[in-house]
This record gives sequence, C-alpha cells and structure tokens, in this order.
Amino acid sequence: MRRIYILLIACAVSIVLYRALDPRFSPTNADQVIDLLWMALALAGGVAVGASLFLASASRAGLAGMVRLGLPTLRTEPRAIVNGLTWAAIALLAVHFTAAAFDGLPGGHRLAGVVLGAAFGIGTFRLHRHAIEHEVYRNFNLVAMLLAAGSLASMSITPTGEWWTHNFSTLGTSNDLAAACFNGAVIVSGLGMAGLSASLTRALAQGPFGLRRGARSVMQTLIALVGVSLMGVGVVPIDSATDLHNMFAIGAAAFFALLCLGVQFFASRMPRSFVFFSYGSLALEVVAMVAYDRLSIFSLTVFEIVAFALMFAWLIALVVATVHEHSDSTADAPAASRCIPRRSSRPILTVHRDRTDAAAIARFGPSVRVTSASGRGSAAVLTSSRRDGQPMCHDVPPRTVRFRSLRPQPGPAHPRRGERRSRRVGPTGRVESRHGHRYR
Repeated sequence: MRRIYILLIACAVSIVLYRALDPRFSPTNADQVIDLLWMALALAGGVAVGASLFLASASRAGLAGMVRLGLPTLRTEPRAIVNGLTWAAIALLAVHFTAAAFDGLPGGHRLAGVVLGAAFGIGTFRLHRHAIEHEVYRNFNLVAMLLAAGSLASMSITPTGEWWTHNFSTLGTSNDLAAACFNGAVIVSGLGMAGLSASLTRALAQGPFGLRRGARSVMQTLIALVGVSLMGVGVVPIDSATDLHNMFAIGAAAFFALLCLGVQFFASRMPRSFVFFSYGSLALEVVAMVAYDRLSIFSLTVFEIVAFALMFAWLIALVVATVHEHSDSTADAPAASRCIPRRSSRPILTVHRDRTDAAAIARFGPSVRVTSASGRGSAAVLTSSRRDGQPMCHDVPPRTVRFRSLRPQPGPAHPRRGERRSRRVGPTGRVESRHGHRYR
C-alpha cells in the first residue's frame, strides 16, 4: 500500500513543480510556449521525492533488502530529515499558491510561509524520528501527505480564482485536472483512513490502557466512519449536490468529536497528554465553528482546513501515544540468519559433518538431526523435516559457558611466575637454578 501512496504523491509533486516552473504562468513571460525542459525537471523532481519517501517510510525488512543489494544503509536521522523537508516544502508551496489570502497578516505571505514551513518541518521531523519504527504510523503519514499533496496540486492549477474566499471544497468543482487531483486525493485518503482503522486501534487492546469491553470496536467504527465521510466529500462535489456534500462534511466532524469526547471513557488509562490533546482538539474545533458560523471572523475554508488538520493530527497522536506497544521490531525485522524454515532446501551454514545427537532425538523426535559447522565461533543448528510450515529456530550457542566451569580448579597452588626459588646443588657440586643455568 505504501508504494501506491508514494506513487500518487510523486505524481502530485510533479504537477506542482511543473506549475511552479512553467514559464506560461510567469507574469513577465506570459506569451512563451511550453518548454519541455520544465516538464523534464518536474518529472525528475517527482521521481526524486518519490524515492526519498520510499526510503523514509521503508520497513526494517526493506532496508535489509537494500543492504543485500549492496546499497548503503540509512539511519533514522536522514529518514526523519527527508520527511520533515517534504512537509515543510508542502507548507511553503501552499502559502505560495494562496499568497493573497495571507497578505492581510503582519509580515505578509512571506513571513507566514516561513513560520508554517518551519513548524511543519520541525514538528514532522521530530515525530518521524520518534515513531519511525511504527508501521501503521508510516502508512498513515503517507495517507495524510497524499491529501496535502493532492490539495496542493489542485491549488497550483485551479482556474477557480480566489477559491479560499468560498470554501475548501471549491477546488473540486472545476471539472478538470485540478478537480480530479483534489477529489481523488480526498477519496483515496479517506479510503486509507478507513482501511487502517483496525491497525490504529490494535495497540489499545494489547497495552496497559484500561480498554473497556467493546470500546475498541466502537473506536474502530468511528474512525472508519470518518474515513467514509471523507470519501463522500470527494465523491460528491459541492456544486453537484450541496446538501449531501455538507452532510458528509458534518458527519466527519461529528464522528471525530465523538472520538475526542469519549477518549477517556474508551480507555481509562490513556496517557494524560493524549487526553488533554483530545479535549483541546475538540475545543479548537468548536471555537472554529463559532468563529465562522456566528462571528464571521474567517471563511468556511479556514474552518475546513482546521477540521481536516485536527482529524489527521489526532490519529497520528493516537499512534504516537501507543508507539512502544505498536513497535514493529518483530513484525518488520528481517529473519535471523541462523533461523531456517522447515523443509528448506537451501543451506545456511557450510556443513562439514552430520551427527545424530541422542538428546536432540529425545527432545524433538527421530526426524531431527544436529548439523554443526566448522570454524571458530560456529553454531549448531537443529533442523526438522516436519511439514506444518512454521519456521524453526533452535540454535545451539557455539560456546556454552557453565557456571561451574568458572570455579577455581582444585589442586596445588603453583608459585607465581618470576618468584625466586631456592637453588639446588647437583651431584657434581654445581648449583643449578630453576632456569637451568649452572654456576659455582
């Protein structure tokens, strides 16, 4: 699934880069023809971003496969930096394509772009470094990034003008490539959220969170309903069926509010920081609704962006709050080099001799033989021919040190080396030392 999302993100980034580099959109060169150089650069940029995201979201097994191919391994820091830079670039370009919406703020759109880019970049860098071992986090990070990249691609080429003065869903009303980018990103992101609902709540049943009976099923259902509501927002554009579109949008906000409101009821021992974040998110959503609907401080676009951001931020926070219980160190870790599957015909160690061990036969049955490898530090591996398809990892350490072997051996204490002894007198009258020298 990660590969599909990475491919879609790379396509969206290519559209954004082409829009930013195409001379037709420059106010000083409006009459120039399409330059294929910009298209090639945009495609190259999309490929580079896709490859970087593939490395940033790779599992341990994927990284181990790269090492086997002779490629250099990557540590956590560079992968987190790639993720942070990608989110920072998305925030900067979003401000760039909606510059007129930020001109009324102190500092204009330039200061807003710097602040938002730094906030997104630093925040996602720290988050990725902390939760990179979490497989569900890596998947959901790409789901959120696809929604942001698809919306950004739609912003860059939309013919709707100042769409932010109406609502966020205006991006999906132009019936062209811009609308396809926005609606497609919303649909696929909602589908990914609904599909990951079981994985997002799995650690609640495994960790010490005091999960109530049936609460996980309720949370999983609410998260899936939020995803389905997002899919409805993309399937039904606002200009085709306004009431149905608004029903899907309100449903997503309502299901998310239920998740935030009942977080401590679902799991009584949820981390306190996550509980505070849930209540704070709910309060912020209510304040944004009142500011838009009653006070008319800002437009519907701001409220929709705040609601979308809070939904994805809350789900990522749920993942981070249970990151230690969700760690994929066992799921994503490559198989051990000395662990061989049953019925495996490929040898792992260089075998020089086979012997039948009575203790092994007594323990594992007559179908087991002990294979030992030569060389210092080699290990013995117990193999079996049973056919239930499960891997077998009975490893015998190369050197087993028993505690009783560490005891001092009984016997006469030897004199210390270099200590002078009494000289002996030989039959010839010569004095012989312990080193064999004879002298008078």
